[in-house]
Amino acid sequence: MLSRLLSIHVTVKKLGEVATEKATISLNRNDYEPDICFFSAAQVATFEDEQVLFPAPDFVVEILSKKTAKNDRGVKREDYAAHGIREYWIVDPVRLQIEQYLLPTEEAREYFPARIHRLDDDIESRVIKGFSIPVRAVLEEVANLEALKNLV
Repeated sequence: MLSRLLSIHVTVKKLGEVATEKATISLNRNDYEPDICFFSAAQVATFEDEQVLFPAPDFVVEILSKKTAKNDRGVKREDYAAHGIREYWIVDPVRLQIEQYLLPTEEAREYFPARIHRLDDDIESRVIKGFSIPVRAVLEEVANLEALKNLV
């Protein structure tokens, strides 16, 4: 549901490109396939047609499951920060919340402590210009459709 909202916003505003699951980002320690990632227009301009491995994006989202929670909050978070991924969201469908991690500066390589956004809150990206949605729109279909109408 979030990928649909992000894709539409980014496309309409011509901000870059949103990729899901099959986009492999190559970092020093590991390669990852984030659930959702955003590449700015400047980054996209450097991509080749048949590119398979991508550099660190500007923004990443991981959706927690019991199987992935430790990695998403541990080694992935560390790697994402170490490679300058400026914003990282962890969507927790059990706790009905989004953890938002931000790098304090362009040079920083460690995230601020997470801001926790709960079901009745709005969340605004600091990296994707103008992208602000209700947390509920990420976790509930009806709210997602309402947010979708507001984007178009």
